Amino acid sequence: MATEIELRVNGTSAELVLVPPEGRPPTLDHDTLDRLDAQVAAIEQQAERLRMVTLRSASPKFFCVGADLNSLQFLNADTITSWIEHGHEVFDRLERLPLPVIARVEGYALGGGLELALAADLILASEAAQLGQTEARLGFITGWGGAWRLPHRVGEARAKQMFFTGRIIPAVEARTFGLVEECLTAEALEAYCRNLEQELAASSAIAVRAFKRLLDRGAPMTYATKTAAEVAASIECVRSADTQQRVRAFLDRKKKPAKGAKKL
Repeated sequence: MATEIELRVNGTSAELVLVPPEGRPPTLDHDTLDRLDAQVAAIEQQAERLRMVTLRSASPKFFCVGADLNSLQFLNADTITSWIEHGHEVFDRLERLPLPVIARVEGYALGGGLELALAADLILASEAAQLGQTEARLGFITGWGGAWRLPHRVGEARAKQMFFTGRIIPAVEARTFGLVEECLTAEALEAYCRNLEQELAASSAIAVRAFKRLLDRGAPMTYATKTAAEVAASIECVRSADTQQRVRAFLDRKKKPAKGAKKL
């Protein structure tokens, strides 16, 4: 049986949950990639009303340990191209979602499982989490964008160290060099995610989406290109009713005298 992907929508937040067969960790094969692709497509249809997507596992011990063993044994020079292309298409689609995507990692995120987390905007981990690009230990390299996403997140030298050794790193250590943004107890992680959801709901959806577009541009940009991109995004923001209302409310608050201030 393959790992299922459940989409759970609650108000303006969505969860993509990896649900493995009982007693097994979440893994990835062609069927699971298709399921993930379908659920990401469903989020795209609702993106205008959503503010946040959380990617997590139903297993407390494993986030995702990468390729399913049955898939690995059938990889060869004839089949590996479609395997890599399939994963790239799905992970890139997840990455391109116009709203913040948060990977909530509890337990092991290894190989393709860490690549999946890297496709998110932020990685929040429990203290029990363990992360690693372990492909070299099996004689493989990253196949789903990890060779680019990991150096972008932690720097080229640190990424090389992880790639070359395949070492599995505790989340507490991963926090020190930026692989994960937060490392918390399971209880604190739950509270942090709830608070983050509230903070994102309080921010302008248009501004958050514009920031994501600007920051996710892959190729280096010239000064003129960067300026033009920020101008276009800023125009979109100032034209929106939401931004205009926020500015009016801010100015109104500034006009009001502080409590206890003496009137002249």
